[in-house]
Amino acid sequence: MGELRLVPAALAVWAGAACCILVGAWAGALAVAVLCAAALALREPGQALLTAGLGAAAVATAGLRVRAAAAWEFGRARAEVAGTLSGPVKRVASGAYLANVSVPGYPAPVPVFAEALPPGAVSGARVVATGTLGESARAGVNPYTVNGGLEVVGPPQGLAAFAQHVRSTFAAVVEAKVGPSSQGLIPGMVLGDVSLQSAAEQQAYVDTGLSHLSAVSGANIAVVTSFAAVAAAAVGLGLRGRLACSAAALLLYAGLVGPEPSVLRASVSGLVGLVAVLASRQSEPVHALCLSVIGLVLVDSDLAVHFGFALSVAATAGIVALFPFLYRALAVTRWPDILVRALAVAVAADAATAPIVALMAGRVSLVSVAANVLVAPVAGAVTVLGLAAATLCLVPGGLETPLLRLVEPLTWWVHTVARVGASLPGATVEAGPLAVLVAYGWIAAGLAAGRVRLTAGAACAACALAAVAGLGVAALPGHHARPVDTATLRAYVVDTKDDVEPVPPGTQLVVVLEGGAPHARPVATRGGIPVIFPNRDGPVVLYSDGTQRLGGGGA
Repeated sequence: MGELRLVPAALAVWAGAACCILVGAWAGALAVAVLCAAALALREPGQALLTAGLGAAAVATAGLRVRAAAAWEFGRARAEVAGTLSGPVKRVASGAYLANVSVPGYPAPVPVFAEALPPGAVSGARVVATGTLGESARAGVNPYTVNGGLEVVGPPQGLAAFAQHVRSTFAAVVEAKVGPSSQGLIPGMVLGDVSLQSAAEQQAYVDTGLSHLSAVSGANIAVVTSFAAVAAAAVGLGLRGRLACSAAALLLYAGLVGPEPSVLRASVSGLVGLVAVLASRQSEPVHALCLSVIGLVLVDSDLAVHFGFALSVAATAGIVALFPFLYRALAVTRWPDILVRALAVAVAADAATAPIVALMAGRVSLVSVAANVLVAPVAGAVTVLGLAAATLCLVPGGLETPLLRLVEPLTWWVHTVARVGASLPGATVEAGPLAVLVAYGWIAAGLAAGRVRLTAGAACAACALAAVAGLGVAALPGHHARPVDTATLRAYVVDTKDDVEPVPPGTQLVVVLEGGAPHARPVATRGGIPVIFPNRDGPVVLYSDGTQRLGGGGA
């Protein structure tokens, strides 16, 4: 149980910071005090002292950041925010663009909503935002939003400029040399760049629980550093040599992806996990995870109230805690070991994260476990080979082409799994956290009782019933996917169909304004991007599986 010695302190840091941000410093102090009292009740005075010290530091840090943010003067009648863009600009449901601006000296990024996106608005660019100051609806240290205009005053500098050059160069090469089904996935799985993914593709990955593949996470870092460690071991290097090679690979990867906050957090999580694996005698997995939580929340208090951070920690903790139990339970089936391991990891991660997903979105995926098992054999290879291709595309000679040819069938497989899985009726269902916990509780009970086949059969039967229910309530025959709000898509508007090609990179929807007779069938570009004709076909419904329904009834 020695590896659990930092769990109370990690909980105190997390709970203290979260309560301080959501309610107030007094609530954070109360949460820490409750955990300290529990440690004293268990006759663990050392634990109580450590919990009190780290918890108090988290509450004090979060409280100071909240006070500093509230006292900051951006201007009243007309707010002005000058800083650098933190991460890519996103389009929200209202049709506006959301840019997070990091202001020097300010403790958190400021969300800026702009109606238009100026050229050069990329991660790391220096910008000035002007507009009206409002209250942020998102929990966090920063209480403000700015609604107005965004002006780019300078390009990215240093490492951010290099990372942007890598992303744009790699995206252009991928778009030119691979097929439509792989164009969005390869930059996403390698560099976290989803600019080439359509809204339908992104929704399909969400519905099948594969969206984590297109985000730079601890899993990406673990794949890259583990590959470096294995390569170092193959040439006879010891523990220090393997750690040095892994650290060098991590620095290279972070440099290629860019110095964004999410990348830095993933780098810390991945490196801590790697040290835990390579030096297991000195650092056990749960101990390393707790160190990661404590360090990251103290550095960035906002993480305590971010769903993304909670999902990452829950997935890691679920795999560490549940994998041995699930592996032993599934081993009696005498299935191939690689399948048993992949299934145990997928179930463990899903069981830990599904309640959080249900709380966040109100829906859970019934196909996520199967989808993750099916893509597990190729995910690591895509990351490693794609990273090598991204490096080679920076030099002349076309050396990246053979690697992209190797990666393309692998990403085609991931895309196919997502597309087919998302199109199944009942792929996602409405559920709350309690329902998810009860469902997985029955699954755990069945596995613990040694009824693996019966449990698996019952789970499959439940999913089949949900699929049948999905068929019965589908609003339109043949359309089980959810409609996509076209206002959230990056649209390319042209006057006539002859102006459609070439389509700008990153386009998710093409709108043609010409009139004429209605179409009998939906239209798409050669790359699969939906094309709508509002003045010919009337309202068009676009679904998450990429299909359309025209106003005149075509499908």
